Amino acid sequence: MELRVLRYFLAVAEAESVTAAARQVHIAQPSLSRQLSALEKDLGVSLFTRRPGSLNLNAAGRRFRPIAQDLVRRAEQAAETMSAMAQGEGAALTVVASPSTVAYLLAPFMAGSDPAGLVLRDAISEEPSKVFDTMLGSDADLGISTTPAPAPFESAFLGRTPVMGQVPTDHPWGGRATIPLAELVTEPLILMTRSNVARLVVDEAISRAGLALAGVTESGSSAFAQALAARGRGVCLVTDDSRFGLAELIVQTPDDGPLTVPLYAGWDASHYARSALHDVIDGLRTHLAQRIRRFPGL
Repeated sequence: MELRVLRYFLAVAEAESVTAAARQVHIAQPSLSRQLSALEKDLGVSLFTRRPGSLNLNAAGRRFRPIAQDLVRRAEQAAETMSAMAQGEGAALTVVASPSTVAYLLAPFMAGSDPAGLVLRDAISEEPSKVFDTMLGSDADLGISTTPAPAPFESAFLGRTPVMGQVPTDHPWGGRATIPLAELVTEPLILMTRSNVARLVVDEAISRAGLALAGVTESGSSAFAQALAARGRGVCLVTDDSRFGLAELIVQTPDDGPLTVPLYAGWDASHYARSALHDVIDGLRTHLAQRIRRFPGL
C-alpha cells in the first residue's frame, strides 16, 4: 500500500469525483481510477458507492478514511522531523498537558532549551484525565498527566510537583515556609473544582487526617484562584508558580509529608522520533527536579 495511493484515495473522498480529484493531485483520470481499483483489490473491499458523475464513501470507505489520514499524517511528520534534524534544527514535538503543567513546566523548559537542539513545537492544554484520549485524536507526540499512560502507550514517571498554599506577603503566614494541614484548614481556602487533580489531592489528605474545612471558595482557573488570594479572600491551593506577589507555603500532612501531585509522560511506543522523545522526557525530568529544589523539604 503506497502513500501516494492513500493520498489519491483521500482526494477522491474529499472531492467525491475522480475528475476533480485527478486535477487536484495532477494525475490523469484513467490512471487515478486504476489506482483506486487496485487499492480496493488490495484491501478486499469496495470503498465507494459509484453513481453517475460522483463517488461517495460507503461504510468501509468511511471506516478506512481516518486510517488513511493517520498514515499520511505520520509519514508527513516523519519527513518534517528528518528534514529538520538534517538541517540541525532538532525534533519539533507537540505536547498535551494541563494548563498548569504547560505554565510551570513546559513553557520554562522550552524557554531554557538549547535552540539548536530539541524543541517543543506546541503545547495543547487539556484536563489531566483527558490527556491521552486527546493524543489519540490528534497528531500530538507526547502527553503529560497525573496518572501513568494506559496501553498501548509507553509511560515514564517524571517526578512530583507540590500543591502550594499561597497567601499575600502581609498575611500572618506570609513569612513562613511551611504550614501544617491541620492549621491550614482553619482559614478560608480557595480550591480548584473537583475535576482538578490538585483539588482531589487536597480533599483526600483532609479526609485521611479527619479534618474539617472552615470554608471553601471554588475556582475553575488557577490564575483566578491566585487573584482571589491576592485580594485577601482566602488561601489558594494550586500547583502553579505564585503570581501577584503571593508567598508560597509547603503544606505538610500528618503522615504523608508535603502535598504533591505525581507527573507521568506517555508516548506511542512506535513513534518515529522515539529517541528524541526520550531526550525530551529526560530534559523535563531534570527541569522538574530543579524546580522542586527551590522548595525546602521537598
